[in-house]
Amino acid sequence: MKLIGILILALSFTKCASVKMENNHPFKIESASYSHVTGGVKGSYNSTNLIINFTAEKPVDFQKVYFQNRITKAIVEQHNDKQYIAARYKTSSNDRKDLILHADPKKEFGNTPNTPAEEFPFELKENEAMISYVIGEKTHYVKIENIIKKDKVFMQ
Repeated sequence: MKLIGILILALSFTKCASVKMENNHPFKIESASYSHVTGGVKGSYNSTNLIINFTAEKPVDFQKVYFQNRITKAIVEQHNDKQYIAARYKTSSNDRKDLILHADPKKEFGNTPNTPAEEFPFELKENEAMISYVIGEKTHYVKIENIIKKDKVFMQ
């Protein structure tokens, strides 16, 4: 039993060691902020929106943004000659689809399987994020620290 525990512990350290961050990346982070967004009606959409302002001479193939134990696809947007990475994390839990459970498997037709969420590979503070991007076939990571928390946004 101890052997299994030691093996799991060793594997967890190897996973962390395999993620290498570099300081020489092809873009510069100008600023980063996040806010919680909520609708004004019960049952409405809630999210945490992370906006990262960056500059780059060449296009960058951003992949994922890791923030507050959540992972999402990095979306690059451009507004008023500024480039942003937008990461929107859905925090609503009220829109889960009900499953039909029945002794007759035909009655369960249409249920979608629950796929396990991707494991969060980093230990980050609440105001830190990690961005992954690809150059060639190699994935690189950049850590963003001191992300500014803005006031909660209430949508109507």
